[in-house]
Amino acid sequence: MTINDAQLTEDDDHILVAILDETYGHGDSDEEWDLAREAFRKALEAEFGLSFEDADIGPGASFPAFAAMIGPVVTVATAGIAIVIAGKPIREGLNAWLAMAVDLRKFFTRKVYLNRNGAAVLAIGAVAKEAGQLPTSVQLLGYQPQHVLEPHDLASQDRLTEIAAAPGTIYLGALRHVFEIDADGAVFRVSVEGKTVRTYRLPSQSK
Repeated sequence: MTINDAQLTEDDDHILVAILDETYGHGDSDEEWDLAREAFRKALEAEFGLSFEDADIGPGASFPAFAAMIGPVVTVATAGIAIVIAGKPIREGLNAWLAMAVDLRKFFTRKVYLNRNGAAVLAIGAVAKEAGQLPTSVQLLGYQPQHVLEPHDLASQDRLTEIAAAPGTIYLGALRHVFEIDADGAVFRVSVEGKTVRTYRLPSQSK
């Protein structure tokens, strides 16, 4: 089975969701795997109501997966994705962002990998939970993707001052997303790696 090189690619108005192919390595032949893989793809479409396409999220070794795109949807939350990624503060519709963060967790029943935009939604939801209340203002200060083998210490890494572009779909199986987010003047550093979200509140002098 060969995966098309023209993979789905996330832009500023969509959320890309990639789910690892659970049938990989099963079957005694390529033909058996093709049948199992197609059945799994159809099961994903029935479960989530989205159209899934072939994908590979392994930049070295192949990680066959299926990818789907969410949006564009006319809600305050999704309309604000491009605004947030541009580093502009959002002061309205934060409840919609939290609702979307909850909605994305429905994919956690599978081995899921999100690109930058979906990870940003989870990060904002995690910041609101860590703050203990709904912020009145949220602003993305910085973002960078990191390889999963890089040191993962949110407390000691350098400040993020730029918002990097979304990485290519092929890299999703080997990276974590790291954000710095200002919520009502408090700065949080959040990492999203697969389904794992970690949050660290920077000391006040770090603002």
